[in-house]
Amino acid sequence: MIHSSGRSLALACAAVSAAVALPAKAQDNDVAALRGEVADLKATVDALKAEIAAMKQDRAAPAQATTAPAAAATPGTVTASGRTPAAPLETPPAPPAHLDSVQVASAASSLGVTASPLPGRDTIGDRITGASRPNNQSPPNDPDLKGFIPIPGTETAVRIGGFAKVDLIYDPKTAGGDRDEFAVPEIPFGTHNRNRADVSARATRFSLEVRRPSTLGNLRFYVENDFYGDGTSYNFHLNHAYGQVGNTYGGYGYSALVDADALPDTLDNWGPGGAVFLRTASVRQSFKVATNTHLTLSLEQPDSDLTLADNQTTAETMPDVVLVARYEDARGHLQLGGVVRRIGYRVSDPVEGERSGADATGFALSASGSLSVFPQDSIALGGTWGKGATHYVNDINGYGLDAALRSDGSLRLIEHVGGFGAYTHYWTNKVRSNFVYSALSIRDGGLLPADDFSSSQYGAVNVIWAPATSFSVGLEGLWGRLERQDGSSRDASRIQASIKYDFVR
Repeated sequence: MIHSSGRSLALACAAVSAAVALPAKAQDNDVAALRGEVADLKATVDALKAEIAAMKQDRAAPAQATTAPAAAATPGTVTASGRTPAAPLETPPAPPAHLDSVQVASAASSLGVTASPLPGRDTIGDRITGASRPNNQSPPNDPDLKGFIPIPGTETAVRIGGFAKVDLIYDPKTAGGDRDEFAVPEIPFGTHNRNRADVSARATRFSLEVRRPSTLGNLRFYVENDFYGDGTSYNFHLNHAYGQVGNTYGGYGYSALVDADALPDTLDNWGPGGAVFLRTASVRQSFKVATNTHLTLSLEQPDSDLTLADNQTTAETMPDVVLVARYEDARGHLQLGGVVRRIGYRVSDPVEGERSGADATGFALSASGSLSVFPQDSIALGGTWGKGATHYVNDINGYGLDAALRSDGSLRLIEHVGGFGAYTHYWTNKVRSNFVYSALSIRDGGLLPADDFSSSQYGAVNVIWAPATSFSVGLEGLWGRLERQDGSSRDASRIQASIKYDFVR
């Protein structure tokens, strides 16, 4: 019995020992596995720490410095547990120095807009921001398209732009009915001209600009207003309202014949009388014919600018057709253009034997351009000649001078010839001057009244100080001469000081 009991006790002890040993062995295996997992996690954390340290070092280093690779486990390396560590965070490219060393991408680059190849330009009158350009390029006074705000969730960006401008004006003797602009055709011929002072903010502008890329090309929608109103109040006055996709344009703005990049930088908003300057409704298409060379065809609103009797009204049978060729590069640009137009009038209640109206074909040619002559100085020139197209010329648009009526009721087209020249000189990087001269004359064949326009001259000299990109102060002297058909003439002069603050430059 004793031997049997001892054997049984021995067998029971062995069973208990085996039962205890099996869990212990399994526990040892689990601990080893956990240790492997911990080692993998530690390797991953070390890799992440190394990547974060490298990113911080890149932000502190100059833009051209390169990031050294982190000394840690890389993707594809197998650890002791047989696991591959997590891929490290992708290191962003080191941004160039800017505000807090963080790059703020320009709207031009984010929208895929290229800058105009023309040399950079400063403006106080700013006649170039609203101009249409091939492929909606950014203008030379704002190549980066500053101030655009992206609309979240879209590819569209918008900008509220413009400037506040106040003009202090003094005329030694009255320069005419236009108090805010030096309009030479308005010089009075009265004998009681007195000095006059004025302070005006009508040149202040607001603009809304929308840009976005599209499958048809870059899209631009642009609206601009100033406060000239009807010339006597601070009402909105429309300058531009158009849309353009790629090289297709439609809306209201500069005629395609206008060369905004050649217009001189004057404090006076009227500008040289011999320049082509007109805002009108049009539809146009541009075509690239060579590097930096475009051809533009434009159909524009017809408007017979005639002086008529009460029972006569203007009549147009076709749109004005404008064709322009333009080349531009980093030295400047050259633009050649022409317009063909059909003008006419109709008589509402003709008397017996009287003509019921007449039509005639007018035309004009223009050439203009700019050239950089020193690192900052530049020359701008422009000229125009035509018959029956005074509608497109700055000084004589709106004075009824496209044609004169002969005694038989037919139209005699009025010939015009005019031009301007301007030189911009930089005294320092922040101080510049402009020297401007313009002349214009017409020939009517002796049909116009004695007190009608015959010729004009315009001169301007200014000095402009721009201590900041968004702030400018200027002083300008202006001179003009108006001659009438009877040979009489009058001079006028003006001194103008301007303060301008750009909203986003």
